[in-house]
Parts: sequence; structure tokens; C-alpha cells
Amino acid sequence: MTDIIFLLLIFFVITSKIVPEPILKVLLPKGAKKEVVQQVVKIYVNSDLEYAIDGRIITFDRLPEEMNKILTQQPGATVSIYGDKTVAYEKVMDLVYMVNELGGRPVLALKPVIKG
Repeated sequence: MTDIIFLLLIFFVITSKIVPEPILKVLLPKGAKKEVVQQVVKIYVNSDLEYAIDGRIITFDRLPEEMNKILTQQPGATVSIYGDKTVAYEKVMDLVYMVNELGGRPVLALKPVIKG
């Protein structure tokens, strides 16, 4: 009888708190509509801090000027930022801030997770 009680006790202890509570409860908004992105500009930065816009290698100093030209031709374009995983977070965020200030819509590109 005591074995059954201990088994039940262990079962309820294990199943009661499987998922820890988050520190902050945040209610995230849902998207109103599906938006198809037609204008995409791609910025790449590799582990050696070399930059490229749509396949053209460019120095960091000329990057704002070139992005300004592109965003003048394509106002409100989505700018997809491909940062190597070894690049410091600060360098990628510098690109995000720059694109945002120039009027683009920055998006960080991630490697898709393949399940199965």
C-alpha cells in the first residue's frame, strides 16, 4: 500500500511542474494579414567582417552610402541581414540600426530548423 502511495506522490510531483513559468508574462500580438515581401535587399557579413550587398563586396565605410542609394530607389524595402554566427552581436545590430535609420525594414535571416 505504501509503495502505491509513494508512486502516486512521485507521479504528481513530476507532472505538476514540467514547464517553468516565464519571468515576464508577455502577450504577443497576432499578425492581421499575411504580407508578401516583393522588394528584398540582402546584406551579408562574414566572420572576417567583410560586407556585401546583393552579392557585391563593399567596405563598411561605404555601406551607409550604398544602402541609401538602394533605399532611395526602393523606398520601404525589406533588408534581410545574413550574419555569420561567429560575428559579434554588436556588428549585426549596427547594420540593423543603420538600415532602420535609412528607412528600410531590417530583418535578421536565420537558418531554418528542419524537423524530422
